[in-house]
Amino acid sequence: MIDVTRAEQLFGILAEVTDQPLYEDSARAELSATLAITALEIARSVRILCAADQLLGATVCLRSQFESLVRSVWTLHCASEHEIRRLSTNSLTPETAQGAKNIPLAAQMLEDLEEIPSLKNLMVALNEFKASAWRPLNSFVHAGLHAVIHTKFGWPQDLVGQTFRMSNGLCLLAFTQIGLLNGTPGIQGEIIALAASFSSVLPKYRDST
Repeated sequence: MIDVTRAEQLFGILAEVTDQPLYEDSARAELSATLAITALEIARSVRILCAADQLLGATVCLRSQFESLVRSVWTLHCASEHEIRRLSTNSLTPETAQGAKNIPLAAQMLEDLEEIPSLKNLMVALNEFKASAWRPLNSFVHAGLHAVIHTKFGWPQDLVGQTFRMSNGLCLLAFTQIGLLNGTPGIQGEIIALAASFSSVLPKYRDST
């Protein structure tokens, strides 16, 4: 079941909890927050498309949501000052666009993040998503076999629901990232507690995670 209203209720609560100023006034923190918000904005499109049974568009957006979240975390922990400057420009020109293209891709960002001990728990969630969903999402994005088969024969309802739930799960991570950037004490535990009663719209994580 695609219960968009229930998901919006959860994200409204989390938005209130994380609506605080950034803990530091820096280009790095601001860029990381912007990318986390981007992930949340894309997630809204995923929910709308899932509710309309438009899985092809939803899966394309889901991959973009994941990449935005990964880039948000990577920006905060791994990006060089030069990369921060290239991504923090306020003008969109052929020159600035070309400069931004030289930023590492998501796979390399994940490898970089693996080297940071404090992100161990987060990496479990990100790697689990990548292991289970990355190849199918790439196929949808590039009009591969997954896109062809499901366009011809329709979308299994469980696949629509799975996409909806995965996107909502990534939203929890994005809100956590924003809360960390705001310096909100105990934000991870608070988000987990608040999300506990919204399991109907969230992924069924394994006990080991």
